[in-house]
Amino acid sequence: MQHAVASQPDPGIPETQSPPRPLRLIQLTDSHLFADAAGRLLGLNTRRTFESVLALALDGDTPADAVVMTGDLVQDETAEGYAYLARELEATGLPCFCIPGNHDRRALMEQWLGAAAMGPVADNRIDGWHLIFLDSTLPGEDGGRLTARQVHHLDTLLERDPDRHCLIFLHQHPVPIGSAWLDTMGLANGAQLLAVCDRHPQLKSLIFGHIHQAFAQHQGHYQILGTPSTCFQFRPGSQGFALDDRPPGYRELCLHPDGQLTTRVVRLPAYPEPLSLDASGY
Repeated sequence: MQHAVASQPDPGIPETQSPPRPLRLIQLTDSHLFADAAGRLLGLNTRRTFESVLALALDGDTPADAVVMTGDLVQDETAEGYAYLARELEATGLPCFCIPGNHDRRALMEQWLGAAAMGPVADNRIDGWHLIFLDSTLPGEDGGRLTARQVHHLDTLLERDPDRHCLIFLHQHPVPIGSAWLDTMGLANGAQLLAVCDRHPQLKSLIFGHIHQAFAQHQGHYQILGTPSTCFQFRPGSQGFALDDRPPGYRELCLHPDGQLTTRVVRLPAYPEPLSLDASGY
């Protein structure tokens, strides 16, 4: 009669371990929410589109580790709009980082979003990565500009932490995107920002919202990335205001321990309701 013998691991062969999972950040931008749950912009209920995109971002095999929102959070600049957003973000159970856009009111953001509302230059360190948040807005203006103090502060933060992989988030685009009307309202001193970024090799990407479309460009050792809105989209390459029929979406950012950044744009399969594609503005 043969007896089964339990196999024993060879003590000379170490057990293999799975590599650490990369951090998964979700970037949402330009939600244009309203106080009224039925509030619409260009035919869309912006709460509905925001909730659909957020649900899509959270409904995956790999859990999210944080949410970043890059401006134009609330279209009508109301306390009720920010209160709604605060509830939605709290329900995710995730760390959330929010910067203002040209349609936002910083005082209301700070009142309702609390610690999630990032200051003029704010930073957070998470598992070997350095996240920096810039408020690029100018009161009453669609375009943006960083102050000399912000630029100096950013340079100092990067100098102090040269060995930690870094991402920078802001609202307005720092480089032309090839759309004439949108390029009149980008970051006025984008070249100054890029000059700082060019000096710091730990930077992996400069990431923004505002343009309601996907954008990607390499700048030396880092990427410059724009992200679709959670509501309507602008047509790439348009000379004047024009809407795109591509549906809303978000950007996924996977931050690997070795400093590699992998990213993709993910969209809803379709608009949840008809969009007024013939609109001439909003």
